[in-house]
Amino acid sequence: MRGGRWIFAIGAWTVCTAALSAFGIGRIEAIRTSLLAATTRTPAQPASTGPSAAGSVSPSPHPGSSPTAGAPKVLRTPGGNITAHCEAGMVWADRIGPALEYRIEEAQQGPGTEYRLTFRSDTQVIHIVVRCKDLVPELQLN
Repeated sequence: MRGGRWIFAIGAWTVCTAALSAFGIGRIEAIRTSLLAATTRTPAQPASTGPSAAGSVSPSPHPGSSPTAGAPKVLRTPGGNITAHCEAGMVWADRIGPALEYRIEEAQQGPGTEYRLTFRSDTQVIHIVVRCKDLVPELQLN
């Protein structure tokens, strides 16, 4: 009877260790993504100067409405989504979300006159440049 308890204890320890390891490995990419997102700035109160007539590659966060200058805008690509806004001629990436099976290979740190980002999957690389036009982020795929 005593030997059976040791076998059970060792088996339980092995199962728990394997489960925690699998969970930890799965979380590494999520932690990396959150760290990259933490380096981008979220606007406190974006300036609103009225609707812009500039078109874009992707829809605004609110379907049916035109983008507002300075307001965050979701830019959609096959490799993932970027939420960005323009402020004082600079583009800020508020959130970056890779699509399923894609990862963020390179991402610019901080704001700039353009924001560069690369999504990569096992079979495809998508280079992205975001620039401001009339205080509205515009997407360009390279």
